[in-house]
Amino acid sequence: MDQSFDASVYVRAPIINIANGVTLANALVAACPEAAPENVAKACTKLKAAGEAGQKALTARRRENGILSEEDGRVLDREADGSFGALRMRLIAYSMLPQERFPKARRAGELVNELFGDDGLSFLAAEYSVQNTVMASIVEHIQEAGLQPEIDALAGPEFLEQIGNVVPRYDMMVKDRLQKEAATSNLTPVVRAIQSAIVSYATKVVGMVDEDDPATIETVRRALRPLDAHRETGARRAQGARGEAASGAPAAPASPSTPAAPAAPAAPATGAGPAGGGSLGAPA
Repeated sequence: MDQSFDASVYVRAPIINIANGVTLANALVAACPEAAPENVAKACTKLKAAGEAGQKALTARRRENGILSEEDGRVLDREADGSFGALRMRLIAYSMLPQERFPKARRAGELVNELFGDDGLSFLAAEYSVQNTVMASIVEHIQEAGLQPEIDALAGPEFLEQIGNVVPRYDMMVKDRLQKEAATSNLTPVVRAIQSAIVSYATKVVGMVDEDDPATIETVRRALRPLDAHRETGARRAQGARGEAASGAPAAPASPSTPAAPAAPAAPATGAGPAGGGSLGAPA
């Protein structure tokens, strides 16, 4: 047998994700030798089925991820930040008026503390799920304490109208993200199934090698070349990452983190949808 042929590298589970796992499975199926032995053909059929299942799972995840893009989430987050920041600044501005001439200035200051406390707007820097919970609790307090008429008189009705509009959309965004996270974790069994099918197929293909027939080694190499290419690509990426780390090159900017399965966010107040404004409603 050709001493340069190492069968062991082909019978280890490749490191894959759902996307490149599907690609690798399809490439191996396409490279399956013609007139392959029955056991190889059967393993190839199972590998093809695993790849097709992976493709369906990937398509479903992309469909779910299309509910709200990462950029849409950042835009909505900035809108929510601005909405609550604007209300707080409006009340602070009113509280700075001389109380002897404007008696409601004192109450404006009290409302700032009642709604935002000592931490102010620090919750706006928290992860999306935490921000969603705090915003919902502020809205709920306004409703339960009957503060809307008072706030509308001090700040103007536009501020709570905007908050009533943005909070339900923000809550939907957070729930969508949690669903995406669950969908991603659900892909793990699919990835493992593809790995198992690849190992089973590669093992049977390697079994086609005949020590007395060097041509069989070339046949096996051609059939398993997609695995070689996959390993080589992974090695180049790892080498590139080590090179960047050694050179001190800055990492790419990180996008806002996806919340990690927190407790279900508090139900926010219902308000008008994106198409129009509306006053603060009762909690859902």
